[in-house]
Amino acid sequence: MAGEPLPRVAPDPGQPVVAAVPSKLTGSKVTMDGLRFEGIVDLPTADGSLRVLKFTMDRAVTEDFLLRAPGPADRTMRFATDELTVQGDVAFYATRFVGRLLGIKITLTPDLPFPDGLPVTSPVPITFTEPAMELAFVTSDTLTARPALELTLS
Repeated sequence: MAGEPLPRVAPDPGQPVVAAVPSKLTGSKVTMDGLRFEGIVDLPTADGSLRVLKFTMDRAVTEDFLLRAPGPADRTMRFATDELTVQGDVAFYATRFVGRLLGIKITLTPDLPFPDGLPVTSPVPITFTEPAMELAFVTSDTLTARPALELTLS
């Protein structure tokens, strides 16, 4: 798998239409439990499809969470909290994922080969520092923000 693209996988049944422009997630670190890189998916948009990486996990905790998403009237919605946890049947769909693993910068996109040394599946939690993701879609059973999720419009 290393040095090769991830396999193509079909969208999940009932996959909703996603925005053509992904949201941008950043934080100081994200720890993912039960991480598995599933493959490359074409998600439906109003204007066609968006090629993304699908990765699943049991739980993800992002510290210093900030999500910037396109909002109404060309404004930007900002969702922020000190710590955001998603857990239970978690799936991230990203056009780009950048983070540091043990100090080494990792960049993942649907068009790049899978990097050498990065496991496709990890039985132990993996922590990426300085994560920056372009997220098209996220699913999970629960989402918890601590202390609270703040929304601002700029």
